[in-house]
Amino acid sequence: MAQKKSEEQMAKYNNSVRSTNDSELYKEVLEDRGVKKIVQFRTKYFNKIDLSSIPTSKYVWKRGDNLFKISNQFYGDKQYWWTIAYFNQKPSDAKFEIGDVIYVPTTPFYGEL
Repeated sequence: MAQKKSEEQMAKYNNSVRSTNDSELYKEVLEDRGVKKIVQFRTKYFNKIDLSSIPTSKYVWKRGDNLFKISNQFYGDKQYWWTIAYFNQKPSDAKFEIGDVIYVPTTPFYGEL
């Protein structure tokens, strides 16, 4: 049963863009793993969404912030970090900068969009 669920979860990556990492920068890591290259999934960017129909709160990104922390602050649960990422069209913490004004939906999204 667990194997079948894992296969279903991975199916969503079948059409994802991949890249091969054989960079000299990772030479030691690749050697430690006994491989010459690693195939990685590229960062997924989200489709634009209509912000006007969803109530939000404004938040200014501060030093030390991350999506888990902001999700926990607004929703009482860090698992909805991706709602904030999706809504702001930034797939990871690395895409936010100190001083960015972000919008946090008042209710997290459930399921997949």
